[in-house]
This record gives sequence, C-alpha cells and structure tokens, in this order.
Amino acid sequence: MKRTVLLTAALATAASDDDGRRFADMPPRAQWMSIADLAAKLEAQGYTVREIDTDDGVYEVEMTDANGMRVEAYLHPVTGEPLRRQSVDD
Repeated sequence: MKRTVLLTAALATAASDDDGRRFADMPPRAQWMSIADLAAKLEAQGYTVREIDTDDGVYEVEMTDANGMRVEAYLHPVTGEPLRRQSVDD
C-alpha cells in the first residue's frame, strides 16, 4: 500500500507537462550534485539511504526516516530539494 506524505504545497508539487513527462527543464548532468553529496545531505537530515537512481532527469531516492518509515523521494538534481515525496508501506 502506498500513501503520499504531504510536505508543503511548494515542495510537494511535481513539475509535469501535457506530454506525460513528470520533470521538465532540468539542468544538464554536469551541473548535478554528486550521489555521494546527496547521500550525505540526506543522512545529515536523519535518513538512512537505501538506493539512489535517476528517473526523468531527477534523483529518485529510496530511504528510511528516523521512525523507520520507508520513503521514496524525487529530488532536484542540483539542490537535492524534494520535488515529490511518497512513503511506502510493506
């Protein structure tokens, strides 16, 4: 079962356009934060990172929060800020 975790209206809104792409106009790969830096940023916020991948021009991260809840987050590739976030129940 999946349920969406609401952040704030500004952070929870995902970019999308009419042709089905979820994340438009993302910066070139050379400008992206490194995976190691992204993992360090998330771990400093109390998450345990399980997997970092790329999806539609953004980072897709599977992690566990401090309460043990599994979280899947789509993060901006330069800033590491959330674009859309979901919790995942087993």
